Amino acid sequence: MKKQLKSLIFFFMTTLIISCFLFTIPANGATPDKVRIGLMFGLTGAASPIGPVQLDGAKLAIKEINAKGGVTIGGKKVPIEYYVKDDESKPDIAIRRFRELKDENKVNVIVGQTFAPISAALNKEVKKTPIAYFPVNVVAIGMFDKNEMAETTFSIHGCAYSIGYAGAAYIVDKLGYKKVIFFGPAYAFGRDQWAGAKAAFEKRGIKVDYVESPVGTSDYTSYLLKIGEKKPDVVMLAHWGVDAINVLKQAYETGLKKNVKALWFNWMTNAFGSGVPPEALEGVYSLMSWYYDMKGFKDTAIVKASDAFAKKFQQEYKYPPDPYSAMAYEGVMEAVRGIELANSLDAKAIAKALLANPQFDSMKGKGVWRADHQPLFKYGAYVVIGKGPKERKDKKWDLVKIIDAYTGEDYLPPLSTLGYK
Repeated sequence: MKKQLKSLIFFFMTTLIISCFLFTIPANGATPDKVRIGLMFGLTGAASPIGPVQLDGAKLAIKEINAKGGVTIGGKKVPIEYYVKDDESKPDIAIRRFRELKDENKVNVIVGQTFAPISAALNKEVKKTPIAYFPVNVVAIGMFDKNEMAETTFSIHGCAYSIGYAGAAYIVDKLGYKKVIFFGPAYAFGRDQWAGAKAAFEKRGIKVDYVESPVGTSDYTSYLLKIGEKKPDVVMLAHWGVDAINVLKQAYETGLKKNVKALWFNWMTNAFGSGVPPEALEGVYSLMSWYYDMKGFKDTAIVKASDAFAKKFQQEYKYPPDPYSAMAYEGVMEAVRGIELANSLDAKAIAKALLANPQFDSMKGKGVWRADHQPLFKYGAYVVIGKGPKERKDKKWDLVKIIDAYTGEDYLPPLSTLGYK
């Protein structure tokens, strides 16, 4: 009898172990009644030109998913419930809001951020208490270091190093300019761009002057006038948020734009472009992660996908989507894809599922998650040139035209430089 009982116990234990391998059970042991997603952006403070448009992109993705019944877990459709927090563009407040989302709202996933230092601070929190975290802003390159990146953090918008590298490479390789001055702010977003630009220029044997403005600068006139006196071919501008709008306006007001062969603003958004007079943006070269009007771009599949998203967004919010709206939308979609692949709300299971199934479709073409948890897209960035008042069909939103795209793996820093083999 004892032998039969032991055999029966062994049979049940073996069956249980096998079933655990065959089926990933949601974290609470049963199909949940909802998926809770926290959305946190810089809705006020220095990030406020961008945070609200990110929030709208994320909310549109959730609305679409819920309209189809929700997220598939355990063979059932589960609706998404979301909670919105304002990090106020301040890391200490962001950490507090993060803990509120996790401990009080019991969220399963957090999507958000507008400022790189905040993403870095929350990534450290995620390392201590794992949760599926999808920052959808451009973050600091140091966050992708193997010793820094949390196991359950996935950053869909990449790092500022790539912006600087791609811009510098394009200026030399495609525009043919060699006398360049790089003007950036004394914070991570600007300095990481400089690191990328410097690497690209050095690779091409180009020596570049670097000028930096202190944090909190709002009047760039003295810097721009001194830059103009050096008579460069190109000035690269690397500012962000309210600083970006100010430096673009003042580059026009000081006459710098007229006195150089090309003005290159490293990372354009609708929020920045619409914040300056059309004359200030006219003829300015920029990179954009995406643009709502892709007409004329060579890849018709991208044009079609972008148009579809832009129409849905405009119908919902009555204004065209910003590049950061699009990336927030893609970030939510990838979070949900991870949940469905894992068939679980467990953060580590979601992370493993995404790395095991790294390819996904996007408005930037095929994306592939790398070992450092940032994706390599078919089109790393789109090259645009600003429209003047006479070219615009809509004075406020018809901002730029697509002229090219930056492709190739050198858009991202080599994995070997980040501690990966």
